[in-house]
Amino acid sequence: MLDDGLWSKIKSEGMPDTSKHDQPLRVLMQQDRLRPQKADPSALARLFDEWMQGDEAEQRETFEALRRSLDEDRPAGYKFFS
Repeated sequence: MLDDGLWSKIKSEGMPDTSKHDQPLRVLMQQDRLRPQKADPSALARLFDEWMQGDEAEQRETFEALRRSLDEDRPAGYKFFS
């Protein structure tokens, strides 16, 4: 049974607005429109090719820094690269 406070609220303000219950559906429909379209496979292939053609000197420097950092705290017999 409804309490007196709820009844008095209904009497003064009227019944709650039930039209707001379709809002989640509207939000989902808007999200579908905001999703990106499928990527063009040939554009992705070109992008990957560009990444593979990176600066060779920079790649060597990056690998050396990575190699040193991976081996610096390991015991002598357990080094990855030495």
